[in-house]
Amino acid sequence: MAVQAAAAEEKPWRVSLVGDRFDGSAWHTGVLIELEPGWKTYWRMPGEAGVPPEFTWLPSAPAEVEVQLPTPRRHADASGETVGYEGEALFPVTVTPETGAGELRLGLQLFFAVCKDICIPARAEAAIDLGTQARDPSGSARVEQAEQALPAAGDAIAAASVGEEGGKPVLLLTLKEPLEDIFVETTGPAYFRKPVFSADGREARLAIDNLADPAKLAGATLSLTYWRGGRGLEQAVTLP
Repeated sequence: MAVQAAAAEEKPWRVSLVGDRFDGSAWHTGVLIELEPGWKTYWRMPGEAGVPPEFTWLPSAPAEVEVQLPTPRRHADASGETVGYEGEALFPVTVTPETGAGELRLGLQLFFAVCKDICIPARAEAAIDLGTQARDPSGSARVEQAEQALPAAGDAIAAASVGEEGGKPVLLLTLKEPLEDIFVETTGPAYFRKPVFSADGREARLAIDNLADPAKLAGATLSLTYWRGGRGLEQAVTLP
C-alpha cells in the first residue's frame, strides 16, 4: 500500500473535541473526525492494511481519560480489506479528575491515518475547556448518542474453534443467530478475514492470515465485535 505525506492544503480531514457534559464525577466529551467524501479512517484493528488511531491526552490537571471506539465497518479497496469508518467518526471520551470538580483543559495529540486511493499518515491537535457549566449542549447530545451506540455485551457466539480448509487455518464459529459481520482481535500477528456465513446463518468461517502454526492459538482468548440487526455487540471467547 502506498503511503504518502499530505501537503497542509490537501488535508481531507478535520479533528475536534466536542461536548462537555459533566455528570457530577466525570466529563463526557468526544473526538470527532470529519472526512471528505470517499475517505476513510481506521479502527483499533485496522484490517490487513491501515493504521490504528493513537490518542495522547494532555489534561491540565491529573485525570483519568478513557476513549471508546464505535463499532466499525469493513471496506475493500485498492489497499486491501480495511476496518474503520467513512464520512465521520465520533469517539466518546470520559474524563475523570483525580480530585474534585472544577475546570480542566483537555488537550489531544492524535496520530491516525486516512485512506482513499492512498493511505496518508496524519497528526492533529485539539483542545476543549471542561467545567461543571456546560458550554456545548449540541456537542454533548451527539456524544451521548454515540455512547448509547457503543458495542453492548453480546452472546451470539456459541462456540469457536480453529480448523483447516485447503491447507490454511480457519476460525470456525457456531452462532446462535445470524450476524451481519464479525471482527476478531487477539494478541499476535494473526489476521481474521471477512466471515463467510452458512446458508442458515448459524455458522461462520473466517480465514486466518499471518499464522504459520495454528496451534499457537490454542487456549487464546479472542475479542469479537459484530453487527446484529444494525447494532454493534462484543463478546470474548476462549479457544479450546
